[in-house]
Amino acid sequence: MDTLRRFSGTSEEELWRQLTIDLARDKNLTSYSAQLMLHDTEVFLDIDIDLGGGFEGGSSSTTFMAPVPTNVPLRFALHEQDWMSEIGKFFGMGDVQLNLPDLDDAFVIKANDPVALASLLSDAKVRQTLLEHSNCELKLSVDNDEPDATPFLTFSKDDAILDMDKLQEVYRMILKLLQKLNPPVATTKEFDKL
Repeated sequence: MDTLRRFSGTSEEELWRQLTIDLARDKNLTSYSAQLMLHDTEVFLDIDIDLGGGFEGGSSSTTFMAPVPTNVPLRFALHEQDWMSEIGKFFGMGDVQLNLPDLDDAFVIKANDPVALASLLSDAKVRQTLLEHSNCELKLSVDNDEPDATPFLTFSKDDAILDMDKLQEVYRMILKLLQKLNPPVATTKEFDKL
């Protein structure tokens, strides 16, 4: 079982510097798990590489997961639009349109509130990152039916992202989405300024 590495920082640069140094130490990376804490925002990173053997071709994946407050009602899933999706649509499988043509064309989209999801994904940099990884899945869901189950925002891709700049772009996207899902609460002093 992998050891969960833990990193925290007061800035994204500090946090990312720690992660980059730690990843560079592992010359034969096959599995890597880390908890990234930036202020009070927790994001988990998991990279798996299975080289296969014999007749197996191997596989790899990258996953970012972050807990979201239980009071966020939005639930959604985006996944790659492929030929199976096209067949599914032909037979009536529904998917929502966000009026964001680049995303609508690239992904099959399910959402309990398409307007809220369109607003969440309205940032051009978020959309650019998603389109760069159009074979990914991005979802906000719960893993069980418990009423107080914690929802998770999850980015997953069946490919190990080992380029640190691309990995950091995905991390930044997750941070932006989390910030929009859970805006900071204004303090009394901030209200006095209004």
